[in-house]
Amino acid sequence: MSSLALSDAVLAAASTFAVFLLCQQQAFAEIHRTATKGALLGFLLVALASAAGTLKYGFSEIWTGVYLFLNNAATYLSPPLVGTAIALLLSNRVWSKPAWGRMIIGLCLAYEISRWYGVETLYRDALLAVSLLIALYSVVRAQVEPGPKGLLLIAFISFFIGGLVIGNEGTLGGYLRLNLFRYMIALGSLLMATGLFMLLKNQNRTFEQADINQE
Repeated sequence: MSSLALSDAVLAAASTFAVFLLCQQQAFAEIHRTATKGALLGFLLVALASAAGTLKYGFSEIWTGVYLFLNNAATYLSPPLVGTAIALLLSNRVWSKPAWGRMIIGLCLAYEISRWYGVETLYRDALLAVSLLIALYSVVRAQVEPGPKGLLLIAFISFFIGGLVIGNEGTLGGYLRLNLFRYMIALGSLLMATGLFMLLKNQNRTFEQADINQE
């Protein structure tokens, strides 16, 4: 198995674990479930793209078309989906399902426009930076338990290093930057999903206790 197939497999496994954690909808408060589905979709796109990459680089080029499509979807949709979800979850705000749909359509249109003008790389980097900053700001100002908050902050550091420092072109210290990028994103996904899961379970218990006290 090539190094690219291996790094994609690691990222696919990490993202699948994140999807598994966020699928535990009954463990979360009702107010958080729609936003959680947004984050879940973001991680699912990464998992599918990475799985397709493993098949492409490890088994057959026949998967190239599927990989390119899913990789584009994950690259341009996952960061804003997860970033927006975190901002909503930490502020206890709710977006309707149509609002999420409009956001996804808007992101797809923005991608097409950036592609027409040949600035999709600039748009991708700007989208990643803005998504990270929005989510990071939400985490920093949130009054939540130090354990989940620490995991989320370390996850952001991992994403920042992977996406904005290492990048995915060329080599670094004899290693493909793309492989290092995927390992950092995999680590960030594990930490972020675990932090979110812990945070949402704790908040659900808080809401349940508040309801009991009101009774």
